[in-house]
Amino acid sequence: MGEFVKKLATLLFLLSFSVIAQAQTAVVSLSDDSAQFKYAMLTGGQSFGRSEFGFGFLYNEQDAYIFETSLVVVDEAGASTPGLHAGLGGKLYGASKGEAEFLALGLGGMVRYALPANTRLAFALDGYYAPEITSFMDAANFVELALRAEYEVLQTAAAFLEFRKFSTKVDGGSEADLDDGIRLGIRLDF
Repeated sequence: MGEFVKKLATLLFLLSFSVIAQAQTAVVSLSDDSAQFKYAMLTGGQSFGRSEFGFGFLYNEQDAYIFETSLVVVDEAGASTPGLHAGLGGKLYGASKGEAEFLALGLGGMVRYALPANTRLAFALDGYYAPEITSFMDAANFVELALRAEYEVLQTAAAFLEFRKFSTKVDGGSEADLDDGIRLGIRLDF
């Protein structure tokens, strides 16, 4: 892991303690060759939606490490569609794979729909994109995409199956998949 990525990870860890949080979420997702850990905190009031500050870390057997921090405004998408939540915001990524190091600022969001009639089943889509102008070091762009099916086991715990992909275009034009595949995970709300 590169020196820059280590410094970024330390900064993100320290920033996480400077936010006053109301609600918190911890997520762990695993596949045969990768592990991802995420932590998010809702901050602010509910008058115009709530801000969610989060950070995460992913590593895999292909020697890829991805650190992220995010700030997203989340709320119900509309009264006419109960169970539909959406969020818009940005993520700062610091990543390395082998000798290459990447830094990117992406914009995007999420949409999550919980099926009505208390079925406990929900579907979610997350996507973030950093174009060339906000991608630095060895990155020419950066993309994160996730599609997830969740089942609420308890009111404060859900299990999920997701497909997640992190990719970047390296300076010079070649594509580099940092991580992709299907994962099983849990989300704990407290």
